[in-house]
Amino acid sequence: MTDRTVAELDPMHIDAPTHRAHVRSPVDVLRLIVGLAMVLLGVAIANLFDSTLLGLAEDGAELIDELPAWTRDIPAAVLAVAVIAVAAGALAASLITTRYRRSVMLAVGFVAAAGLSLLLGELIYSVVDESVQRAFDTTRATFRYRGADGRVGPGDPLLAGAVAMLGVASSFFARTVTWRLAIFLALYAVISILTSGVPALGLIADVGAGVAVSSAVLLLFGRHDLAPDAREIVDALGSIGIELTAIAPIDADARGSVPWMATTPSGEQLFVKALGRDERSADLLFRAYRWIRLRKTGDHRPFVSLRRAVEHEALVSLQAAALGIRTPRIVGVTDAGIDGMVLAYELVDGVSADAADDLADDVLVATWTAVHELHARRIAHRDLRLANIFIDTERRPWIIDFGFSELAASDQVLGTDVAELLASTAARVGPDRAVAAAHRATDLVELEVAMPWLQPLALSTATRKAIDGERGLAPIRTLLVERCGVPEEEPVRLERVSGKSLFIVATIGLSAWFLIPQLADIDDIWEQVRGASIPWATAAVAFSILTYLAATTSLLGAIPIRLSYWPAFIAQIASSFANRITPAKVGGLATNIRYFQKQGVPSAVSITAVGLNAIAGVIVHVMLTLGFLLLASGDDNAQGLTLPSTSVVFFALAVVATVAAISVVLPVIRRQIVVHVLPQIRSGWEAIKTIGHSPGRLVLLFGGSATITMAYLLAMFASLRAFGSTAPFPLVALLFLTGSIVANAAPTPGGLGAAEAALIAALSTVEETSIVIPAVFLYRFVTFWMPIAPGWAALTFLRHSDRI
Repeated sequence: MTDRTVAELDPMHIDAPTHRAHVRSPVDVLRLIVGLAMVLLGVAIANLFDSTLLGLAEDGAELIDELPAWTRDIPAAVLAVAVIAVAAGALAASLITTRYRRSVMLAVGFVAAAGLSLLLGELIYSVVDESVQRAFDTTRATFRYRGADGRVGPGDPLLAGAVAMLGVASSFFARTVTWRLAIFLALYAVISILTSGVPALGLIADVGAGVAVSSAVLLLFGRHDLAPDAREIVDALGSIGIELTAIAPIDADARGSVPWMATTPSGEQLFVKALGRDERSADLLFRAYRWIRLRKTGDHRPFVSLRRAVEHEALVSLQAAALGIRTPRIVGVTDAGIDGMVLAYELVDGVSADAADDLADDVLVATWTAVHELHARRIAHRDLRLANIFIDTERRPWIIDFGFSELAASDQVLGTDVAELLASTAARVGPDRAVAAAHRATDLVELEVAMPWLQPLALSTATRKAIDGERGLAPIRTLLVERCGVPEEEPVRLERVSGKSLFIVATIGLSAWFLIPQLADIDDIWEQVRGASIPWATAAVAFSILTYLAATTSLLGAIPIRLSYWPAFIAQIASSFANRITPAKVGGLATNIRYFQKQGVPSAVSITAVGLNAIAGVIVHVMLTLGFLLLASGDDNAQGLTLPSTSVVFFALAVVATVAAISVVLPVIRRQIVVHVLPQIRSGWEAIKTIGHSPGRLVLLFGGSATITMAYLLAMFASLRAFGSTAPFPLVALLFLTGSIVANAAPTPGGLGAAEAALIAALSTVEETSIVIPAVFLYRFVTFWMPIAPGWAALTFLRHSDRI
């Protein structure tokens, strides 16, 4: 399926020696992550369940001691020697056969994993109880590593090194050989644990270290590309009666396989798909990624082997051909090379639709007609891009590559097929022609089923990039509704886990990890709260109320239209409630914008005013932080706080300049800055210049912003004083403003969890935690929890009075 001719194929290519390329597989990235996770899990289990593992080791030792000594010592010694012999043999064989690259990979893997095992063993030893540590000072005969002090280490460097060597060797061993060696290593690990008499604290970490190191080595050096090569393809097809006189790789879009073009003695040209186990592993990784990130993907369980997947592709291709769909005829299917498979198709003379000079409307309609016939028998292609539509010399479309296809497909999968082809053709010929061709050749039901799946996440990566995401899909949906009469329907929510939700979970988890130990003495904290100074606590409440008065002043200063103060004050209280139930203050911003719009302020002016207010808050926060840094550094009670030296300042500036330079150089970051950051800065600057013509509003804007920050600061200071704190105000202010930066960056509603953790961590550097913890919770009560009820009432009032 290419324009390349027979004359261009070199018949001698078949007999030429093959040197396998080295590739970096995404599977190794997954294994590296799994290995590192196993290391962390192993250390955590050793820390949490050390006593339990010690008890199991003691029980096992008692059982082993009842057996004759030779049954304890000989099997362990034999297996240890066998592991060393196999490792040394593999290394020697690589050297003898002059595979020096492989020798280096095996040696590096063993040494690095063994060294990592020793380090992890020391780490595990340092985190377990002293009673468990004594178990490693055994005089019992064992074939485990002993340190210079004669102590048996929790880790087993031989096991970790052997696992790493096996991981590296799996890139060129047959799968059956790899499994047998893995079983042999598992047997060694079990016997070693039973006969050593020490707790198996490092077992999981050792295995994880071996997996992680082997994956890192394969990513660094690359693994052999195990897809069948030319010689293996020729031999494999010859074994089923298909002789070849020429074969050569071609540059074609054959996702999940390596494409070749071959010639038979009769002159017939074949398109050959070669699939190796690496392609199979990459497909499984892709499916796993889709399952983790997306919901309602329509994916079924993957086939148990590459052979079954290839047989399925052949079956669907034959079924489509039997229905009269133009698709290349299958010539043969066979296994090849190391765990590989080969499919040979009759070659179609033509060009793929995505590379065609012109796609006429009759070609588009004929393509949709073929797809309609496929779908009528509930056959889904699952990768229906223009790259998989071939146009022959007679301008007839052929559907190729059924590698991801599905029989008895659901409406969802069929709808995704239609959405994929609509988007792919629209990117090539425009939305108008793409929708018109689909409407002519298909019925309304097919288009209706596709409507919810016309969204970026439902499309392949290539099509998503070609159509430019949502920007290119919106016109297609509009045309389907307006011209084809398809009922408008919202896209189905596909994203199961987003980066933002993961960030929120991580923030909450880290906050909980920090806060839970602090709350261990919750009864004592409650007693301290009951004994707080009433005047100072009352002052904290007053300062909390002042923040809403100041917020109203600042916001009215940002708006170029005169508005009533007290209704705007109620809107600020309502926006605080909206912030409690939405992350990143989104609800409060939306409430203020809606309030301004209801007061007759244009939408653009409302959005600019809210954004300007936020920019003024950032400027004031930075200026106050720098000011209190100068005050705190000159305070005799600042507990050693001093301004950084000139060298430190220059170093910090150099780091900032380097980060800025990298941001400008990297296209991805530069694009984000140009598209999202610079327009906001320009808009804010223009708004500030507009407000600058009215000095009174400028005073309201920045004065209100400064009062907000100072009121929150004074509420925190009053909360500390309520529990007897004597920390100086400038230092408390500096630490509070610094901690607030972390809290404001948290994606949780109101910075919940992150604010408490950040403030406790910052203020604990100058005050006892017995004072800081109840003070922070008092501060959060008066500034976060107490305004919830008034905020709900204010929001309800504004809704009923039609002010938002």
